Amino acid sequence: MIKKLKIERTIFLSCLIICLVALTITGLDAKAAQAEIEELQYINSRQAARLKDKQEYIEMLEIAFLHMEVEEDLTQEELKMKYVGEFEITYYTAGPESTGKSPGHPQYGITASGTTVEEGRTIAADWDVLPVGTKVYIDGIGERTVEDTGGLIVDKCIDVYVEDVETALQGGRHMADVWMVDEQCK
Repeated sequence: MIKKLKIERTIFLSCLIICLVALTITGLDAKAAQAEIEELQYINSRQAARLKDKQEYIEMLEIAFLHMEVEEDLTQEELKMKYVGEFEITYYTAGPESTGKSPGHPQYGITASGTTVEEGRTIAADWDVLPVGTKVYIDGIGERTVEDTGGLIVDKCIDVYVEDVETALQGGRHMADVWMVDEQCK
């Protein structure tokens, strides 16, 4: 019986040692795999940072080339414009949400200069900065004429007339470069 117990104990210890060795090897493999994963994550983050830097550099080059192309492609009309600066651009309608006047009001749609508002033409500006009748080119919007003004339109602010309230809301508030169009040169 004792001999049988010694054999079973030897088998048990042998199995235990084999299991411990297997667990140790597996644990070492897991640690090595974890270290490899961490190293790959680090390499990946460095590559991502380099790619981002390269992408930003490419975008800067594209912008520079675009400006070079724009400068080369200037037409005679564009040469007859004077840069007046960066202006804050907002949008308004003829309705009560912008002017307080509803369609039945006798002054509905009539600008401070006496013209009738027209989308694609009418803007409001501070007449001390851009006098009434001044034609300007607004980057991203196009050519417009100063026909209106308003109490909140001061300094370098331009309020662009649009017919639709939703379009006015979507336009929001942003900055844009503005050029004064020299009508005498055209």
